[in-house]
Amino acid sequence: MNGRVLISEPFLPDPNFNRSVILITEHDEKGSMGYVLNQRTDYTVNTLVESLDKVNNTTYQGGPVELNSLHYLHTYPQIEGSIKVQDGVYWGGDFGEACDGLMSGSMQQENFRFFVGYSGWAAGQLQAELDEKAWMVGDLEAKYIFDQNIEDDALWKHAIREQGGTNALLANAPTDPFLN
Repeated sequence: MNGRVLISEPFLPDPNFNRSVILITEHDEKGSMGYVLNQRTDYTVNTLVESLDKVNNTTYQGGPVELNSLHYLHTYPQIEGSIKVQDGVYWGGDFGEACDGLMSGSMQQENFRFFVGYSGWAAGQLQAELDEKAWMVGDLEAKYIFDQNIEDDALWKHAIREQGGTNALLANAPTDPFLN
């Protein structure tokens, strides 16, 4: 499941994950972890990390867990300790090295995505949610993961449409079906 995305069904009642797309970075017998790709915050990286004053990327709320922590995805396999999530997408690694690369210009800020907090599931919890049909599992290319010009709702709709078949029709579902 690592490197795949969870796409919330249109009427998921949990406000933390309403119409969300979550990239799974870790999934094993102990549990699962990932980052919501389409919940922008009002903060830029340079307001949260003083030493990154040139980095004005928007941060995203990665999930409801440990909102006092900063995480990142990037396209640089050479960052020591980074973990390959999928082709062209790496997770974490030596933060000092990433900061040095960003500040020197040898690494481009558009090749990073920063998150406040993360999404996590205990052992068996995610499978139970999948069995309840709360999530669809799909794939999302790296270019969509790092494109910060895609609006939050548009990313969810794109991810749903990529599923094809009858699931693609869910992209047009109203936010509240009772208002139809």
